[in-house]
Amino acid sequence: MTPSPHSGARPCAVPPARLLVVLTLLLAVTFALVLGGVPTARPAAADTAESEEAVVLEVTSLGPEALGPGDTLSVSARVTNGTAGTLESPSVALGIDGRALSTRSALESWATTPLDGRVGVRVATEDLGQPLAPGASTEVTFTVPVAELNLNASSDWGPRGLSVTVSDGGSRQAVQRTFVLWAPSGEVTPVRLSVVAALTGPAVDPDPVAYDDALSAAVGADGRLGRVLAATGGTTDVGWVADPALLAAAAGAADPAVNAWAEEVATVSAGRSTFALHAYDPDVAAFAHAGLALPAGTPLPSGPGTSDEAVTGGSTSGGAPSGSTAPEDTDGQDAAGVQGTADDQDSAGSGAGTVDETSASALTAGWRTDLAWPADAVPDLSTTTLAAASGATATIVGPGGLVPDGSLTYTPSGVAQVTTTAGPVTALVADPVLTALLSAGDGSGVTATQRLLAETAVIARERPAEQRHVLVALPRTWGPDPARFTARLDALRAAAWVDLAPVEDLLAVAPPAVDRTPLPDDAPGAGEISATQLRSLDRSRTDLAAFATVAADPATITRPLEPAFVTPTAVAFRASEPSRVLAVQAAEQRSANVRGSLSVETRAPFLFIAEEEDLPVRVRSTLEQDATVQVVLRPDDPRLRAPERRTVTIPAATRDADGDLVPTETSVAVPVEGFGSGNVTVEVELVSAAQPQVRVAEPEEFVVRVRADWESVGTVVVAVLLGIALLAGIWRTVRRGRSPRRVAGATLDQPAPQGPGPDGSATADASRSRDEERVE
Repeated sequence: MTPSPHSGARPCAVPPARLLVVLTLLLAVTFALVLGGVPTARPAAADTAESEEAVVLEVTSLGPEALGPGDTLSVSARVTNGTAGTLESPSVALGIDGRALSTRSALESWATTPLDGRVGVRVATEDLGQPLAPGASTEVTFTVPVAELNLNASSDWGPRGLSVTVSDGGSRQAVQRTFVLWAPSGEVTPVRLSVVAALTGPAVDPDPVAYDDALSAAVGADGRLGRVLAATGGTTDVGWVADPALLAAAAGAADPAVNAWAEEVATVSAGRSTFALHAYDPDVAAFAHAGLALPAGTPLPSGPGTSDEAVTGGSTSGGAPSGSTAPEDTDGQDAAGVQGTADDQDSAGSGAGTVDETSASALTAGWRTDLAWPADAVPDLSTTTLAAASGATATIVGPGGLVPDGSLTYTPSGVAQVTTTAGPVTALVADPVLTALLSAGDGSGVTATQRLLAETAVIARERPAEQRHVLVALPRTWGPDPARFTARLDALRAAAWVDLAPVEDLLAVAPPAVDRTPLPDDAPGAGEISATQLRSLDRSRTDLAAFATVAADPATITRPLEPAFVTPTAVAFRASEPSRVLAVQAAEQRSANVRGSLSVETRAPFLFIAEEEDLPVRVRSTLEQDATVQVVLRPDDPRLRAPERRTVTIPAATRDADGDLVPTETSVAVPVEGFGSGNVTVEVELVSAAQPQVRVAEPEEFVVRVRADWESVGTVVVAVLLGIALLAGIWRTVRRGRSPRRVAGATLDQPAPQGPGPDGSATADASRSRDEERVE
């Protein structure tokens, strides 16, 4: 920008000497470009490699985790030379900060001190004795009596900062900071700690076979669910919040390993805090933001051998929920890659037995159902309100939500009360630091365990006479290292200042009177299903429910398809938008297929020649339920009128010996009235007999050739013809009877007298001849 007088900028005079230097440099660059081309920068990869090169230091063991008088501290560390150069004279030193760290902010300050920051008092040093080549590693162990750490009976209880430092020729290369606990006696009230983990996912694939594979992978030794069970199944100190549909699907899966996982979950759930979510783990936040109610009472999935084809014409396989077949596309391949249609797929599955709803529900019998766990770590107020309206009296709030006021000098119990329009909700508030430490994965090791102990020790020391209760809510997607998690839990269990307690005990704690940041009013989360998709699913569900009124028991039609409307809304689909789109399409297509199972068969133009007559209509059904409908005729011309509807029950479709569907057809006679002549287009509509306002089949049209006056005209014509014939007969009879040729009194036996002819005899012969002809 050119300076203006208003800007206050003043022209800067360039000294002649500096100007000469600048011109010389420009000239040199010009010659370089002309003679040698554009200067080449050093490759970015080389910059990255140099920036990533470092000496790596890891504390591999530390014990005892809490020191007392007479103990000896043992610390082992691994040093790895990650640089490109050789460490010529490496040495490792152990240091301790003798001050007791009494606040959580002091712990954070020590853990995040930079490389050139304080390392405490050096208590031991070991020279490695030989150079450390690039990529090489070595182990070093320090053994130091407590007396040399300047700790004694009069020292303050609490954590101390501990450091391990690697130097080369006096130049500091790496520092690993951790903590050691000085706990000579149990002089504090233990802090109560509850831990909760989620048993949810994977997302239900519309392809039953693909879902079976996903279950097998998830519960395997390397799968998330398999590792969660391995890490938490051996102790009842960790509470579970589970999707009951997941457990039912696993119990009924075709893979025996998946069945074994479900059986173990059922076995080790005894004695721990257990909570069941809504089936299929619907995303509460998404429903709240769309203004829709949360699905309730969704049927649990059935196992192999349980087919819903009797209702829907579809199939189930393994643990996939009934009614979750993917939609077909134009070339016969469904959207999930499954060949065939809903009518010709066979019920699949082997290995595991059938799991009905009763046995599936038994897997979570006795589990509480009043706890919600939204997908977002910090749920908004609308989500919490919907959870309350759906039966939850408590909800989990993850790290970052309902944060206590910054002026508070201690850690309050992790419980708060949230006021909603649906009623008060108890919020179980997770401690962010403890949650991160206990759930930490690779690279955390001993350091995270010691920090965890130090954090709980400081919490206990903040108010030694007051017991508080905090929560660790392991992330919903937590995939633990079972051995590492078990070691940390064992360390907490062994700590005198920690009391592992059930989550149910935390629910009974009165919320402390502390100020907290409120929950946001309305904050949609990343990846949640859109309101458009939710409303589309809701319309399909509503349309199916209306159609199902044709059956004596509508639930026989709707219940097998209910899971397909809920599975696309699962929290697990937040990470898989394309798969969710397929799941939504599958649910809508399945619903459309069922709603299209009744149809009207069109026919050629019908000739109607009477004033009143029954018009035959044929109805076809592929629904494997008896359907009671009303047939409605809607002529487009007043020359034909259908004064009443006919109610008919269409028999259910059947299957032949090969399992192929055999549709049924029924002819229905609908009375109509005709007036005059003309061609009339008639729309035939099927409606539910139970709810006549509900159309249950696409209307069809055909033409009726109305000739109602033909009957009257025909009757008159026939009557006139018969009258004419009668009159003609009478006239002929009369004519024959009164003919002048006939002589009165002449008979066969007594001929009529003959008069004399001109010559007498000739006249008599002619008269005789005529009489003989008459007799003949």
